[in-house]
Amino acid sequence: MNEPRPHHELHDIGDLDPDGLPSNKSLVKASLVALAVAAVLLVTTILPAEYGVDPTGVGNALGLSALHAGDADTSPEAGPQEDALAARSAVLKSDIPFRSDAVEVQLPPHQGAEIKAVMEQGQSYIFHWEADGGPVYFDMHGDPPNARENEFISYWIGESQASASGNFEAPFRGVHGWYWENRGDAPVTIRLKISGFYDSLYMP
Repeated sequence: MNEPRPHHELHDIGDLDPDGLPSNKSLVKASLVALAVAAVLLVTTILPAEYGVDPTGVGNALGLSALHAGDADTSPEAGPQEDALAARSAVLKSDIPFRSDAVEVQLPPHQGAEIKAVMEQGQSYIFHWEADGGPVYFDMHGDPPNARENEFISYWIGESQASASGNFEAPFRGVHGWYWENRGDAPVTIRLKISGFYDSLYMP
């Protein structure tokens, strides 16, 4: 009785070198196949999805061209949409009426004084002040509600300045204004003009 022979996998001897490794011919063939597959993927998927180039029409059929169109909407070339968003954010609405104040503060030699506006976060004003009699030291700053002594945030400090102008928007709820100090030997008058949206203006 003949016993069944063990099954052995057959190999094409032309695909192996004498050491049992793939021959150079097989490696070249596999490389060419891989390059061909990569080229097909490049033309049919990557170019339509990433660059909007679809020479075969396959990308459009698969909906890949829409991916590039979606990216284009958020690119810097989508000017009208970005302009519309910027236009909407350019308006700062206010529930309190517009107001203007003009204040004079007398600073004797080597003395200082403060003027502050009570503001909610996001309220704003434009301002201009002049120092009549000589330059002064100033610190434009803000205090949060119930702030402790010397608890404040400085926005603009000048060592020797005769005037200043600008536009200010409150970064938090609190009081926001100026401290001026006359470091000279002659009296100085601070003349402040302020207009915008704030609850009140006072001297501490």
